[in-house]
Amino acid sequence: MTILLAIVRYLGVAGCAVVALLVYYEGVPVVSKIPYINVIPLIGNLAVGEKQRYAAEQVRLATSQMVTKFERDAIAAQLAEERRRRLIADQLTTEASKRAEAALRAKSEAEAGLEARIAADTSPDGGRWSEEDQQWDGRR
Repeated sequence: MTILLAIVRYLGVAGCAVVALLVYYEGVPVVSKIPYINVIPLIGNLAVGEKQRYAAEQVRLATSQMVTKFERDAIAAQLAEERRRRLIADQLTTEASKRAEAALRAKSEAEAGLEARIAADTSPDGGRWSEEDQQWDGRR
């Protein structure tokens, strides 16, 4: 208590007010180096200082919406995988449509061949047995 009174007498009330504002705004340099001092409610605010606390809060607010490098790399890898799968799906779709067109052509050719054979069949019994039909029919 005597030390505080000596400081007040030496600096005066105005000097003490300036020192108090300086400590509040800038913090106490030696005390601010103590680890985790800023988590103690009143002492932490005085030790760290309002300026540094405000700057740290602004950095925290600015970086809270940022994507980390790990998340960015993970999203980029996922996007590359999706693009690769889409390319494969497009290739498979193209191949399937080509096979479908070939199957439709073969079907129309087979139907045209069948229609031609039906038109060529003029026998009175309603049909003729071909060699293949006789192979499949075990009764003959």
